[in-house]
Amino acid sequence: MFAEKIRELRQSRNLSEAALDEIFGLMRGTVSNWEHGFSVPDEELIDDIADYFKVKRSELIGA
Repeated sequence: MFAEKIRELRQSRNLSEAALDEIFGLMRGTVSNWEHGFSVPDEELIDDIADYFKVKRSELIGA
């Protein structure tokens, strides 16, 4: 669920994966790994992402 939602949100803002990596100060490829389901961000970063996209945390993680 997170992988699909982060991709949807990123694309809705016309951001590349690399741009989102830069916004959050992540290593290049991190967002790609999220979107392909290889990894997920830690709890604090999930909150930051939800704030950035102005969505509820539960909407972001599908809880």
